[in-house]
Amino acid sequence: MASTATIVDLQSCCSANAELYRDGDGVRWSFMLNLTDISYGTYGNNKFYMGQLIVDRGRFVVFRKWGRVGAKTPQSKTEFYSSVEEAERAFQKVFQSKSGNKWPLTEPFVRKKGKYFLVELDDGEPEGSSADAEAKVEEKHAVASKLPLEVQSIVQLICDPEVVTREMASLNVDLKRFPLGKLSKAQISQGYEILQRLSAALEEMEQLATASAPATKAKAGAKSRRKAKAKAKGPTAATTKSLSALQAAIKSLSSEFYSLIPHDFGRSLPPAIDTMADLKLKLELLEVLSNLEISQMLQKQEAEKRSGPAIHPLDMHYNMLNTNMEPLKKRGKEYKIIERFIQKTHGGSKLSINTILKIARPDEDTHKDVLGSLDNHMLLWHGSRLSNFVGILSQGLRIAPPEAPKNGYQFGKGLYFADALVKSANYCCTTSRSPTAVLLLADVALGTPFKTPNGEFLDYKTVKEQRGCDSTHGLGRMAPAENEFETLPDGVVVPAGTLKAVDGNQYLMYNEFIVYRREQVQLRYLVTLDFQNVACAW
Repeated sequence: MASTATIVDLQSCCSANAELYRDGDGVRWSFMLNLTDISYGTYGNNKFYMGQLIVDRGRFVVFRKWGRVGAKTPQSKTEFYSSVEEAERAFQKVFQSKSGNKWPLTEPFVRKKGKYFLVELDDGEPEGSSADAEAKVEEKHAVASKLPLEVQSIVQLICDPEVVTREMASLNVDLKRFPLGKLSKAQISQGYEILQRLSAALEEMEQLATASAPATKAKAGAKSRRKAKAKAKGPTAATTKSLSALQAAIKSLSSEFYSLIPHDFGRSLPPAIDTMADLKLKLELLEVLSNLEISQMLQKQEAEKRSGPAIHPLDMHYNMLNTNMEPLKKRGKEYKIIERFIQKTHGGSKLSINTILKIARPDEDTHKDVLGSLDNHMLLWHGSRLSNFVGILSQGLRIAPPEAPKNGYQFGKGLYFADALVKSANYCCTTSRSPTAVLLLADVALGTPFKTPNGEFLDYKTVKEQRGCDSTHGLGRMAPAENEFETLPDGVVVPAGTLKAVDGNQYLMYNEFIVYRREQVQLRYLVTLDFQNVACAW
């Protein structure tokens, strides 16, 4: 089962040699609970409750801590027991009282109304003594890195815990309640399921609001108008009641999401997730958490490799990315083409180029058959937060899971690209404090694209069987000039043209290209840029 904490809480004031109690089945007796109710009182409920059974110098300690999420000085209580049986009973009583479930969890945790939710963390603690681990780290630092300086710089950037911490804080995630990357896959999956239900409620509310609006003006006489008015009273009241019920459901589901994924709103009322923009932000949050979970898993695997010669930490991180990286020479043809691509499609953003790397993921060798079967290959941009890149490079670009709401994605669940840097740069979410962005350039096999000026919820089957196409092209009001396009030696087209206005009544500002199979994508380049005036798209 997933543990909910792996180290003794410092506030327990136990000795340095204290350890979490493990029972005969190897289960650590430690839990983290969370409860949010945005409908409660003026500021809503947004609180946590944690408990640990600790073994310290022959004594058994039950430590508890609770308070509002983000509180600097939460309340706590420490109780000492002479026997493990007494301590276990006290621990079990607290857990059942707060969560409505029995400890230890021999069956899946059941969320109960009015009770705390369990925050499940993966136990990523590598085996072995801490002294051995520290010695290993010191040994590695004494070894020089074998990577080019440009590669070292990028690896250090995307693996920097401080960068990730800042990004998570900007999303209001409570990092005090769980370490980076420790939230379990199951917890993240449940988060997607709640957002799917929220998405359905938002869609239903939008439909009700549209239906309640007057469609036409009545032209009948007074008698007819009175009849029409009388008939309208029932449906209008029902619609109002339905809207009220949906709003209550949205608040309840929002509370459920915050209980599952702890957020720090300070003393403020946690906001309802009541717009599609809010929902998309939470989808992005779950994507970040999923990538952090992958990063944690990879780091654990690398830490467990104790044999062999010493290696520099950056080289160790590079190895776990499973991506070959080679700096491009600034005077080379490839570099110059990409440089022009940046200069012509940055949309007025103030930026400077740091590094351009040529990359190759060995796992994408399996994409060759699909890539070779389709024509119309284009080199396209994909931007994302820094915290996502360990997951992206090690696992490749991934399509949203089945439990994610489909209408959280404008053209359905797929891999999204752009032919304008300015479009993809928005998804990097740079700030004045963190101005560096990492973007990918991928060879995308578009085949025959389905061109549409409006968003549609599509998938590969729909695009292929009903439209007779291989991808989707969301048409934008601005597009690179085709007469300036360039071509790489292998035939991949680079849309490095000046951005110009396009005739038509398109919904999007810039073109978007979507494929629904990972096999239609091969990552080719990684670009780092420093921005001065680009904000997050969300």
